Amino acid sequence: MFKKSYNRAVLRIRVETVTPLLIKAGDAGLDPTAADLTCVRTRHATQGATVYIPGSSLKGVIRSAAEASVRGQTFAAAGASVAGACNPLEHQTSCGQFAGRRSSMTATEIHQKQCLACRLFGSLALKGRASVRDLFPWVENGDGTTGPSGTNHRAANQVEMRHGVAIDRVVGSVRHGPFEQELVPAGISFWGEIALENYQVWQLGLLTQGLDEITDGFAQLGSSKSRGLGVARVEVQSILHEQPGRAGSRPVGVGALAPAEEKNAYALCREGELPAVIGEPRGLSIRFNVREPAMVQAWLDAGRRALGSLS
Repeated sequence: MFKKSYNRAVLRIRVETVTPLLIKAGDAGLDPTAADLTCVRTRHATQGATVYIPGSSLKGVIRSAAEASVRGQTFAAAGASVAGACNPLEHQTSCGQFAGRRSSMTATEIHQKQCLACRLFGSLALKGRASVRDLFPWVENGDGTTGPSGTNHRAANQVEMRHGVAIDRVVGSVRHGPFEQELVPAGISFWGEIALENYQVWQLGLLTQGLDEITDGFAQLGSSKSRGLGVARVEVQSILHEQPGRAGSRPVGVGALAPAEEKNAYALCREGELPAVIGEPRGLSIRFNVREPAMVQAWLDAGRRALGSLS
């Protein structure tokens, strides 16, 4: 399904911490004064060392939340029914079981047997259509500068230090600790992107479902969730959609672009409809830049409706 480019999109998102956030680093390094649990950091070429949200960490939470919303359900596809989400811990029945059968199965046969979640996020046997990029406490402007001002960036790196202990549930005394935790303060914004490739409208809806679970407080980021950490809000600020110019002047999902025989071979689900916006020709493609908050919300609502229509 990835041998041809049918459509693609980039969602630009902002994640705001509602409570402090701890995404733990692998180790504290050699600094003897470092906290026991330190925030993950990276080094940016122009901004220097900074805390950030790894794309893999956010994707894991989005996927887990999205899977929980569709697990145990079945959905309609071309000539078949598809499970909402498999259990990755049961290798004999999960979608990843087909990774060892690539020599005896075609790509279409493997795709047919993937659940909705694996069709979007990928499995051991199938590349995912969604990729989440790292989020930083600044936003890149079109002219190469960063904005807003460095206030948010500086505040993000003025980490809070919190002390904790682990209580033994049997005797009620301290089992481990005290220990120190570094926390990104509440009220910090991180900006990043989620890319979709050859996607159907319902896949935008399933992705949105996972983002909604975070915003509504049902899913949290990072560590120490039971201690009140990791509550966040996610805002989709813009959507950039691109498709071949021959596809017409209205944005559509891959189900409206692929030939009928290919849709049947891959057992694609029923295609939804995206709101009409004015596109801009770009070589052989046409690009749709959705920036207005009301129109961004209309696109996300279209994805939700497309997902709901499959059940």
